[in-house]
Order: sequence, then structure tokens, then C-alpha cells
Amino acid sequence: MSKIILIIGPSGVGKGTIEKELFKDENLNLSFSISMTTRKKRDNEIDGVHYYFTDKKHFFDLIDQNAFLEYSNHFDNWYGTLVSEVENKLNQNKNVLIEVETNGAVNIINRLKKENKEDKLISIFIVPPSLEELERRIRERNSDSEEQISKRLARAKVELEYKLYFKHIIKNDNINIAINEIKRLIEKG
Repeated sequence: MSKIILIIGPSGVGKGTIEKELFKDENLNLSFSISMTTRKKRDNEIDGVHYYFTDKKHFFDLIDQNAFLEYSNHFDNWYGTLVSEVENKLNQNKNVLIEVETNGAVNIINRLKKENKEDKLISIFIVPPSLEELERRIRERNSDSEEQISKRLARAKVELEYKLYFKHIIKNDNINIAINEIKRLIEKG
């Protein structure tokens, strides 16, 4: 049976690297869930590949129709995971990787529980070995200002409180071990 796979964790914990490696393994039969957004399309983005781009009226109509597994607002733009997108991929016998913020993931977990569809879900929370190591990783990226680093670390402390919502907690102190643990969870279903 195909599964919905949530891989969540604070910024800098290695989610992007892990996901990239998982997609290289064809045996996992992974497909990425494309989100819908009200954000304006950037020049290098393709509708239906990077996001489904729409206007706020249509987005709010879809909220009223309960068409989203989860949705949220970031910087005056709305983002959501369409039920139809996920169901289509599951019906194609694909495992669906959903990349959302922690709150969105908790909303998905709660919705699937309410609908008695928990058996469709593999929820994984990636934790760093320590907050000090997380800070080191964020600094090594050389992409954030001191203010951004402080915000990311403060947010990480809050996000780490949500780990108990997830069935599996994986400590990423060795990326290859973490990847292999997650592969085993997906293969086991």
C-alpha cells in the first residue's frame, strides 16, 4: 500500500539532503506532492511543476470545499497541500513525500487520525544531535545574517517541541545512518 511520508524538522537539520538521497532510490517509489500557492510565479518556476499557482479567491474557495490536507499563510501568501494531488499519487501506487512546515504536518497527522487513515502515514521528525550542532550547520551554509540565524534557532526550539506528534524520531548525527533508517521505515511501510 502506498504511503504519505512526512519528513519534518527544523531548518538546518538536513531534510533537503535526506530527501535528495531518498529520491535517488527508485525502489522507494517516491513522488513529490506539489503544493498550491497564491504567491506570484517567479521567472524560473513552472506552474504544475514547482507549485500550482492560483489567486486568493480560488484558494479560499478550495478551503471552503475542504480540498486541502493542510494550508497556511506565510508572508501574505497562502500555501496548501491538495487532497486531490496526494490521492492521485497514492492511486498510482506512489509513496507521496509531503514537505510542509511543522504546523502543517501536525494538521495532516490530526486530519488523518480523525479520518481513521493513520495507516496511510509515515511521520518522521528529524532532530539534530544538539542545538549547538544545529547552529554550526546553519552557520556553515553561509547564507543567513546573524538576525536570520537567531530567528532560525529560536524557531527550531519551538519546532522541536512538536516532535512527540510524530511516530518516528530520527537523530541526524550521521547523514548516511539517518537516510538508511528512513529508507527502512519507508520500505517497511
